[in-house]
Amino acid sequence: MKKLKVTILYDAVEELDKKEAEAAGEKVSPLVCEQVEQVLTRHGHEVKRLAAEHKIRDLASQLMKDDSDLIFNLCESLGGISQYEQHVAALLEVLDKRFTGAGSIGLTLAQDKELSKKIFQFHSIRYPKFSCMDAGKVEWSDELNFPLFVKPLNEDASIGIDSGSIVNNVKDLMERISYIQTEFNAPALIEEYIEGRELYIGVLGNDKPEALPILEWDFSKMPKGTPRIASSEAKWDEESAYKDAPEVFPIDIPESVYAKMQEAAIQAFKSLKLRDYGRVDMRLRHIVNDTETKSTEKDTPTADLDNWEFYVIEVNPNPYLDKKSELAMAARKHELNYPDLIEKIVELAMERKS
Repeated sequence: MKKLKVTILYDAVEELDKKEAEAAGEKVSPLVCEQVEQVLTRHGHEVKRLAAEHKIRDLASQLMKDDSDLIFNLCESLGGISQYEQHVAALLEVLDKRFTGAGSIGLTLAQDKELSKKIFQFHSIRYPKFSCMDAGKVEWSDELNFPLFVKPLNEDASIGIDSGSIVNNVKDLMERISYIQTEFNAPALIEEYIEGRELYIGVLGNDKPEALPILEWDFSKMPKGTPRIASSEAKWDEESAYKDAPEVFPIDIPESVYAKMQEAAIQAFKSLKLRDYGRVDMRLRHIVNDTETKSTEKDTPTADLDNWEFYVIEVNPNPYLDKKSELAMAARKHELNYPDLIEKIVELAMERKS
């Protein structure tokens, strides 16, 4: 493709956090914005970075003066507040800037997990039964059975998810709801906990998006009693027991089930009006006998679709683009290395009508 002028937009807080970590003597990996800059520069594009400050007027002024062909939007937050992610996209839209990834509508739909589940229901996409509670008011509720999984309605990166997120009785449920609303000032999303396997499906494209190979975070050999969930501890604490849980490409899922999961991932991606790239998080369980016992381990699989259940847990627009991320791993499995993945995202954004 022709060489472009590209501005990489990211939250200025990321650089502050990196400097603090370095000052504390910690080993810090290159920021995603630095990795993307390196790739695009090597591909011959004219690249610059723009750190988005939380003062929206200053950011708007900087963007108005920007003359790039494309904004590579890596702003997953503004001033460290993830709920402002869609506002950045809206600003880019108002300023008529072409940018990578989801637009403001897609980001809003995906971030509001209650609303996204209602959209999934319309499209017959399976998701866990749920309830939503805000300041003591029940916004919506299915008939739920314990155990339940409680998390903030509109956070990402596993914020607010830890070993206490799974509750088995009313007392623990009420305490967890109070914790979510007090600590995160957010409504509590209460879901039926799906005991099963943790799977991620990357999606690339626009008019005809395609699903990447399925990646599994394999918790099957975790110590007994360890919650098998993608908690903040599991993702960010390198000293936790989760460090020994590998991310693998499963080979025991029957082809028919595998294809249906990829199809559901594409449908979820499209239903939330996402663009360019995304990641769909699912839970999978195998029904091993007529008493409805659910297997969370890698048992001997059968190809009968009726013996498998998979649920869309959430959809991540503009997912983490580190070269070691789940999306990058799946792309490599698809014979698309990290530089090619970044270039592919640029191409998709440039090919769109808007």
